[in-house]
Amino acid sequence: ELINLLPTPKPPIKFNPRKFQEERKVFFDIYNQGIDLEDISFLKRTYENLLQSEEPMFYWINDILWVDHPYTNIPDPVQPRKKRKLDQDTFQHSHKTGSARTEGYYKLTHKHKAAFYQSNTQETEPEVLASIVEKKAQTSREARHENRRLQTTYSDLDFRKKQLRFARSSIHDWGLFALEPIAADEMVIEYVGTSIRQSVADLREKQYEAEGIGSSYMFRVDSDCIIDATRSGNLARFINHCCTPNCYAKIITVESQKKIVIYSKRDIDVNEEITYDYKFPIEDEKIPCLCGAPACRGTLN
Repeated sequence: ELINLLPTPKPPIKFNPRKFQEERKVFFDIYNQGIDLEDISFLKRTYENLLQSEEPMFYWINDILWVDHPYTNIPDPVQPRKKRKLDQDTFQHSHKTGSARTEGYYKLTHKHKAAFYQSNTQETEPEVLASIVEKKAQTSREARHENRRLQTTYSDLDFRKKQLRFARSSIHDWGLFALEPIAADEMVIEYVGTSIRQSVADLREKQYEAEGIGSSYMFRVDSDCIIDATRSGNLARFINHCCTPNCYAKIITVESQKKIVIYSKRDIDVNEEITYDYKFPIEDEKIPCLCGAPACRGTLN
C-alpha cells in the first residue's frame, strides 16, 4: 500500500541529437559568448574521464594539471522587464487620468495593431510592407554571408585536419604520426602559434636560450610575420624535417589573415611519420640532418 502512495517517477527526458550545423554553431558561440559554469563542469568531467582512460593515445593527459578557471560567459546585468498581462478592453477606453504619460508603457496586441493600420490611408500600407520585406531580405543576406564565413574558416581548417598523434621519432626526439590513411594533396594540419614580428622573434630566441629551451618552434610566414609555436602551438610543431618529405607547407589567406597549412605530398599510410622540408637558408654553421632518406643532403641548411 505504501508503494502505491508514492508518486510514479517521470520518464527521462530524451533529446534529439544535434545536427552538424548546430554542433558547429555551438562550437563557434564559445568564441563570442565565452564559457559558463556548465561548460566548465563538462570540461572537467571529460578531463577526469581521460585520466582514467587506458587508451595509449591519451598518455599525455597525465602531465596536465586541472586548474579551475572563472567562467567568461557573464550574463547581462540589465534584467529584462516583466511582461504585463494585457487587458483586451484597456485600449478601447480613454485613459483614467486623462494623460497617457502618467500611466506608463503598455504593449499593443495584434488586434489593435491591425485596427491601427486599417485606420491609415491605403497608400501607407504598401510602404510598410515594402520596408518589412526589405529588412527580411537584408537579414537573409547577412545570414548567408555569416554561414559562408563559418564554412571558409572552420570547415576548411578545423574540420579537414586528420587524426594524428605524436610519439618518439627516429629522426629527432618527438615526431608526428598519422592515425589514418591520408591521400595526396589533402590538408593534414594547420601550424598554429603566436604571430610576431622579426624583432620580437630575435628577442624570444635569446630568451629561450637563456632559459635553457633547446628547441624553438618558429615558422616564417613572410618578411614581416613569424609564427612562434614554442609555448602556444599545436601538434604541428612536432613535425620533423626530411630531405624527401611526404608533406609540404603552404601559406593560405583566411579573412585577410595568413595561415600556415601542411598538405600531403603523396599518399601517407597509417603510423607513417609526417615530414616536410624546413628549407632553412644556407649558413656557414651547418645543422646536421638525421632524416636517413636515400637522397639526404646531410644538413638542414
